[in-house]
Amino acid sequence: MFRRKHGVTDRLTHVGSHLADGGVDTKRVMRRGPGKVDTVAAGALVVGMGNWLSMSLFNFDAVKAVAGSKGVPGRAAYGALGAAALYGTIRGAKRATK
Repeated sequence: MFRRKHGVTDRLTHVGSHLADGGVDTKRVMRRGPGKVDTVAAGALVVGMGNWLSMSLFNFDAVKAVAGSKGVPGRAAYGALGAAALYGTIRGAKRATK
């Protein structure tokens, strides 16, 4: 019969991985859910998407209406949305490579 070839990680999992990594179940760790930073970033991305949608459909900038555009709060709001988008992009790229 044909034998299935296992990768290095499969071999470690099946043959004494508890000796090499202190007993950590690697498959369970890889399936961890989103953390607090992920949740906050996702919320900021939803707000940003809603803002862009309202700008494209109704020519209404919700962030500008709430925080102002020239003051520090407006700049901070746009900066937070940009940082959340950058974080989400980097996080997604890292998860896509796993």
